[in-house]
Amino acid sequence: MISLSKLKQTIANNRLIPKAYAIATRPFEKTLRRLPVAPVVPKNIQKVSVVVPNYNYKEYLDNRIKTILEQTYPLYELIILDDASTDGSVEYIKQELSPKIRTFDPNLKLRIIESKKNSGKSIHQWKKAFKEASGDFLWIAEADDSSDPNFLNTVMAKFAQDKDVVLAFSNSVAIDSQGSVLTYDFQNRSADKLKADRFKNDFIVKGEVILKQEFAINCIIPNVSGVVFRLDRKTPFESLLQKASEFTQCGDWYFYSRVLEHGSIAYSRSALNFFRIHQKSVTASSKKTSRLLEEVQSMHALINKNYSLSPAIMSAQKAEELRIKRRQN
Repeated sequence: MISLSKLKQTIANNRLIPKAYAIATRPFEKTLRRLPVAPVVPKNIQKVSVVVPNYNYKEYLDNRIKTILEQTYPLYELIILDDASTDGSVEYIKQELSPKIRTFDPNLKLRIIESKKNSGKSIHQWKKAFKEASGDFLWIAEADDSSDPNFLNTVMAKFAQDKDVVLAFSNSVAIDSQGSVLTYDFQNRSADKLKADRFKNDFIVKGEVILKQEFAINCIIPNVSGVVFRLDRKTPFESLLQKASEFTQCGDWYFYSRVLEHGSIAYSRSALNFFRIHQKSVTASSKKTSRLLEEVQSMHALINKNYSLSPAIMSAQKAEELRIKRRQN
C-alpha cells in the first residue's frame, strides 16, 4: 500500500511514474467508472449549495465549472470564493464564466465573493463556505479538481438512504497538474495499508465505528472535492474549522473526525471525483515531515483519548508514525 504522502514524494522524484500508474491501473478504470450509480432523475430534490474556493487556478476554472454545471443532480446555488488571486481569476470569472453560467441555467443562484487579502490556508475558505451556503447540503468543489456528471447524484442518494449520514464521499481518480491519470483507484490504494476491505464496496457506517478503525490511523478521505456535507445546524462546523486551522497538514483529518461525532459516514465505490496533485505542492509538502509527524501523533492521541481502540488499530497507529519518522532520515 502506498500512502498519499508517499505517492506525492514518489511523483516528485520520478516523472515517469504518472505514465506507469496510468498503464498499471487502467483495468480499474473499466470497473470503477462503470459501477452502478444513482438514478439520473432523483425523486426528492434537496437544496445543494456548491462552493468553489479558488486561488490562482484560472487555468482550471472553465473545466471545474463545466463539470459542476453538467451534474445530473439539480443545483440550488453556486458560490465562487476567490482568495485574492493574482492570476486574473476574478476578471475571468466575471467576464467569461459568469455569463456562461447564467446562460446555462438562468435560475441558478450565483454569487461571486472576493477576498481582499489571501487567507493563507484553504481551511479558512472552507469556513467561509459553510458560513455563506444557504442550502441544506454543501459541496466544496475546489477550483483545480473536476468531477463525473453523476458525482453529486450518487452521493446525494446516500443521504436519502440514511437520515443520520452527515457526510458522504466517493472514490477518487488521482490526476496530475496536466490532467494525466496517476491512478484510477486512489481510495483503495489509500485504504490498503489499513487492510480496509470496507472500501471494496459502498457502505454507510456510524461515525464512531470508522473513528475507532480506519479513521483512527489516518485521514481516509482524499480531498474535500469528493465530499458532500449535510448542513445540520446542530453541528458546529465553523468552530470545528477554526480549531482545524491550527493544523498545517492534518486540519482536514481533524475536521472530518469531529464532524463524524455527529452522525454516520457514507461512501461510494465509484470513482467520480478527480483529485489533482500538483508538482509544486508535492515538492513543498515533502519538506514538512517533522510537522506532519507531530500532527499525526496529536490526532492519534486525540482519538485514543475519546475512544477505546483495539490492539490492532493501536499497532497500526504506531506503524504509521514509524513510517513518517523514517521519511525524516
